[in-house]
Amino acid sequence: MNSLSAIVNGPYLLAPTATGLTITWETNIPVRAKLLYGVQESFSNEMTVPCQQGAHWKDSPAGIAMYRATLTNLLPATSYSYKIELESGESRIGSFKTLQENPGEIRIVTLSDSHLFTTCEDFTRAAIEYQPDFIVHSGDISMGTGFQKEQYNNNWFQKGANFLKHIPVVYIYGNHDEGPYFDDMLLKPQKDTYHTDRTGRNFSFTYGNTHITMLNSNPWGFYEMNAIGSNYPVGEVTQSIIDDTITWLHEDLQSVDAQNSTWRIVVLHHPYTDEFTNKRIVSVVEEHNVDLVVAGHLHYYIKNISVNPDVGAKTVYITQGSPHDPGCTIDYGTAGERILPDFPEIVATGTTNYGSICISGEKLVFKTYGFTATHESKLVDEVILVKQEPQVVFTDIAIRNSADEQSNTVLIEGTASNQGQGLAAVTLAIRDNDKVTVQNLFGVSGKERVVVLNPGEEKRVQTGYNFTGAGKHTISVGGVTKTIEVKRLEPFFLENCKVKVGQGPHSDCVFVSAVVTNNHNTVTMAEIDLYIDDNRADCKKLELLPYEKRVIQFVYQFCRGGVYQLRVAHLEPREVKIQGTLKGCPVIRDKSGRGNHAWLRGAPRIASGKDGVTVTLADYGDYIEIPDSENLRVTDGYTGVVWANITRLATEEEMGHNPLLLKGASIGWGATYLLRMAVERSGGLKWGTCHGSNEYTWQGGKIKQGDWAQYTSVFDKQTGGASYVDCQQVAQIAGIAENEVLRNWEGFPLFVGYSYIGHVIPEIGRPKYFTHLPAQIGQVRFYKAKLSQEELAYIYEHPEAKGSHEQDLLVWLDFRDIETRGIHKTEWRRPVDFKPAYKAEKRRWSFNVLTAKATIPGSASIQAMVEVSDDGETIKGIKRVRLQNGTQSIDITGLPQAQYIRIVSEFAAAITPDATDIPELHEYSIKATAEYAMAEFGWATRVDWERGHYEGAVGFEPLDRLTIFDEFSDVIHG
Repeated sequence: MNSLSAIVNGPYLLAPTATGLTITWETNIPVRAKLLYGVQESFSNEMTVPCQQGAHWKDSPAGIAMYRATLTNLLPATSYSYKIELESGESRIGSFKTLQENPGEIRIVTLSDSHLFTTCEDFTRAAIEYQPDFIVHSGDISMGTGFQKEQYNNNWFQKGANFLKHIPVVYIYGNHDEGPYFDDMLLKPQKDTYHTDRTGRNFSFTYGNTHITMLNSNPWGFYEMNAIGSNYPVGEVTQSIIDDTITWLHEDLQSVDAQNSTWRIVVLHHPYTDEFTNKRIVSVVEEHNVDLVVAGHLHYYIKNISVNPDVGAKTVYITQGSPHDPGCTIDYGTAGERILPDFPEIVATGTTNYGSICISGEKLVFKTYGFTATHESKLVDEVILVKQEPQVVFTDIAIRNSADEQSNTVLIEGTASNQGQGLAAVTLAIRDNDKVTVQNLFGVSGKERVVVLNPGEEKRVQTGYNFTGAGKHTISVGGVTKTIEVKRLEPFFLENCKVKVGQGPHSDCVFVSAVVTNNHNTVTMAEIDLYIDDNRADCKKLELLPYEKRVIQFVYQFCRGGVYQLRVAHLEPREVKIQGTLKGCPVIRDKSGRGNHAWLRGAPRIASGKDGVTVTLADYGDYIEIPDSENLRVTDGYTGVVWANITRLATEEEMGHNPLLLKGASIGWGATYLLRMAVERSGGLKWGTCHGSNEYTWQGGKIKQGDWAQYTSVFDKQTGGASYVDCQQVAQIAGIAENEVLRNWEGFPLFVGYSYIGHVIPEIGRPKYFTHLPAQIGQVRFYKAKLSQEELAYIYEHPEAKGSHEQDLLVWLDFRDIETRGIHKTEWRRPVDFKPAYKAEKRRWSFNVLTAKATIPGSASIQAMVEVSDDGETIKGIKRVRLQNGTQSIDITGLPQAQYIRIVSEFAAAITPDATDIPELHEYSIKATAEYAMAEFGWATRVDWERGHYEGAVGFEPLDRLTIFDEFSDVIHG
């Protein structure tokens, strides 16, 4: 008898059917066990349950000890009690009810992204009260990664114990569940019970009149996304799995079981708004008449229907909220605005915690609930689906010309009412002479959205209809007819304007494109104007064939930095920013000896105390940037260490995943970094590394808000990763294969307190969001090797010592040595360039006026030295000037006549405990004369400044570091 054996997880119930069920549990060590069970409270049946060793874990090197008691030949719709008895004497009891053979009503609870499951008590109460036949979980049980088994233990099995022993749960993978334990603990009984594909990760079953397909979306939503988002090829294995999964999904939805079912439901993790799910899945489920698609991943409730008017609300997509935190809000949007700009088919968003599905005959009702501050379950939204054709009726229809007499648009208004029993999409059939167009987008032009109506609901809607030819048009809508004489159509139609600012040597240029369509059935000449700040800057002339579409492109070069309004013809103006400001940026000297000096960005405060020098990152734009270098590379592993006092957490209105230390394109999501040390909005800590196209993350620990702590992340391929707070281990993860390649993300800086966040958007080469860390920073270290806990303890106790692994130390910042002075030299420049063969090459110029524009706050300064030369080497005259804040004109007529001129600018930032003053130089302009000739020239863009040379504490910061690109409406992924 082993008295040390104990149940660590379970019991929990899997793979329910009308005549069977699997009761599962796990012990700390293998032990003899048996299960007693019977109808009601009897234990008339007994079975010995062998231990099945699963994947190894730190506490179970031989493999976790799993027990799966598969019960068969049970009675349908019958209540059973069961009891687990271990040889050690420990026992657990539970109960369940088998499914019905022919249920008159199906009751399902839906859940997703439970993660830390802070609402577990509220959910347990609600689930037991609802008494569902089973629960469907659409992924992400772990908060960290599926390679951290303790995440399942702590966040799911222990917190959900009171309902898991009574209510069976059907599971599908989320992106946080990838790893061996999900399969061991949850998937195996489902594989053995239900219809599966060859991987066993996709399966389906039919219950009553409902066919449910559980789909593993990680191959595209996780692996393909990671590869593409990190500029990595999608592997053959991944592509094969994707192809096989889509083929299997087609076959499953075409199966006899699916086709004979009244209702078809698909459950997966990655939702409709996910780019890859949208590309891979939407067309398949709509082709096979799936009624309801349930997903998660976003921690946010989204309801949408098909954008295809032939489908409409016949397929409804639900993105579930998360029980991770309580929430019960709903936003149905307004008629004049899309809820998400790129998704006119989205009809509601909100914060919710769980859902329910109730199916009775030809009626399906999905409800979503949230928990209030007083722990009550509140109905937030409801979807009613019926097996009837939509019955939307229009009344009070009005057809009128557009207010613009030259427009080729007619406006149609009407009151739409839903006289059916289920949710219905509003569609409007418009007859134009002999052509019928079905319109399903309503509202303001450019912001049209679908409209749905609940049973008995009515709404006033408006849509525009564009004529495609001149002449008489008889418009008929819902029995209302109007004849309109279209005298002249606009010759062409413009849309889809895209604007991109150049990079590097083209950063003073903007690249603009738009699609132009010929509205006529004859060849048409089009003239398209480009406007900068309402001034006509360029014009494109082109000949268009009948009804031809063509992309037109403009390239415009700016002569000054600044913010400009750009517009193509009559389209909406777009704001563009051209970089032109040269900044005095303090440089933090690297003590490692590797030369990995850091930029001090923004205007952080610096203070000295008994414990050293600290940098306060208080505002957006305050962060530390360590530019990439050839020696900032790792092969097998790394160690990142940050001493920080985190002063506050991100608010609900701010981006989370605040970065302690980050190397890569984004702190999340995807395989977009070498390492990340991130602080969640809740105060929890996230860690991670990426190899190939794989993101390898782990979770653990809490920050010491308002107090100093040493935060450390270590990793190597052989022994895995570990994380520490003040040298106390808070998380760990196993190693990876030796042949895996860590992603160094060459060319990307090492950041402290700043990162981009989200998926990398190809059009802009970065995510749309940024995130920062409000904190005081005391020291930063980065090694190309994994330090042990003992070695970390030494530098914790001796923060001014290099400690061991000195040869692997790549970055060491302690802020005691900050350079505040920098010099910029323009290139030698003639007022006008001449061909060398001309005698005028020897002409000398009189330089008259220097105009300077600068921002010089507080104690900062810029000294300018204007130098002239005849050969671009020998200086024949100098004038020294101390620049003032604002714009000033400086007399430089005292300089000798010369062929060339340049300006040397000495920048001096001022760092104090109260403020950091950063000087900024926006523009130099010089007026010169030579006999009767006159010239004006200068430096006012980044391209201009970079023709020269700068060194020390002066340089540029990418313009888009603190920009959110609102035009990209990708939903944040979890």
